Amino acid sequence: MPILSLFNEIFREPWMIDPQTAVGLKHVLQGLLMGMEIDDDEGDDQPATANHDKNNIIPRGKKVHLSYLQGTMFRDGTVCGIPGTRVIANNLLDADSQKEIIGHILIINSGGGAANSVPDLAEAIQACQKPVVAYVDGYMCSAAMYVGSYCDHIIAHREEDQVGCIGTMIQLADYPKQVRDSDGMMHIRVYADGADEKNSEYEAALEGNFELIKERVLNPANERFKADIRANRPNVNENQLRGRTYNAKDVTGSLIDAIGNFDSAVAKVLELSNLKITKMDGNQNLQSLPGCQNLEIVDGSVSLTEEQVVEVDKAIGEGITAKALNETDKKTITEQAKTITDLTAERDELQTKADQVEAKDAEIATLTTERDNLKEENAKKDARIAELEAALDKNLYSDEDPLPAMHLGNPAKDDNWKEPSDEEAMQNAIKAVRGEN
Repeated sequence: MPILSLFNEIFREPWMIDPQTAVGLKHVLQGLLMGMEIDDDEGDDQPATANHDKNNIIPRGKKVHLSYLQGTMFRDGTVCGIPGTRVIANNLLDADSQKEIIGHILIINSGGGAANSVPDLAEAIQACQKPVVAYVDGYMCSAAMYVGSYCDHIIAHREEDQVGCIGTMIQLADYPKQVRDSDGMMHIRVYADGADEKNSEYEAALEGNFELIKERVLNPANERFKADIRANRPNVNENQLRGRTYNAKDVTGSLIDAIGNFDSAVAKVLELSNLKITKMDGNQNLQSLPGCQNLEIVDGSVSLTEEQVVEVDKAIGEGITAKALNETDKKTITEQAKTITDLTAERDELQTKADQVEAKDAEIATLTTERDNLKEENAKKDARIAELEAALDKNLYSDEDPLPAMHLGNPAKDDNWKEPSDEEAMQNAIKAVRGEN
């Protein structure tokens, strides 16, 4: 914020500020007027967030937006690195539109500031669809109290934190319309005809008459201030609207709601967000992974961090590989079993054939033996037949008596042997060859 614009806002606007902050600001202004150089950096106005890694009561995948209202409040920022309330308001509304944001914590440590620093931030708080919890970390006075009153809940960090200072003031530093200073220099302000009411409240106040400036500037702003506090904090005591600053413990239940630490503020955001958070039951495979234990279902959804996604993906990959290997093993076993069955059948068939061949071989061997025996027997018979035929031929065609050849022994003298006829002799020979005798 340019220094000239800062001066214009300081000297033009009514103030809602506690005395200690006003004194501190006065010294800064004096330094600026004397040429003191101040870093013109607007500071880091990027919004911060709290997530599960920072506070484990926040569901995974969800965040709480953090805004900081610190130091002297100006609408458009300061030269001291503190963002203006307009920037804070814009950041608040932007965060409220983000799905992962479940609520806001406005961390306040301010004694107040310019009256025009309140409306933009107050309107943004009211426009938020998600809860806004004020967390007092030191001071929440005057304009800061005004802004804090619009929050859904107010928690002070310590019992001695300063709260209240509800009221409006203005501080003027100038010469009257016509005055000679100690150096003899004349200071004169002249207004045109018909402009007699221009700056009349200001001029009257410089002359010691404060009625107009209170009536026209301070009182209207102060009445709006008190009326809004009454509306925002229904339990406020009227005596607490008269400008006094209180210890937080003395106004719990009226100007603030509770004393607690930052975790209390986070817990309140979760409570006001009405998130439906349930433990996951029945998903043992998922929750058996080290990084995915104690997962929660938040409004019907489960959020995983990048590390958890990697772990789940790895587990799925290992499962797919194991399944593929198992299926391969089953397929291999099935194929091998089929092969074994087929080979066993083939073996049994071959064995049967081998047994049949062996039986045939045995039968052949037996038949061969029988054949050889028959051949041998036939050969013997053939030889005998040949022998008999030769003998027969010799007897038939010999002039000698054939009886000796045909008789089965020498006839006895008392033998009743009768010499067979030629035909009977032939028949007897044939029977002898055939073994019929």
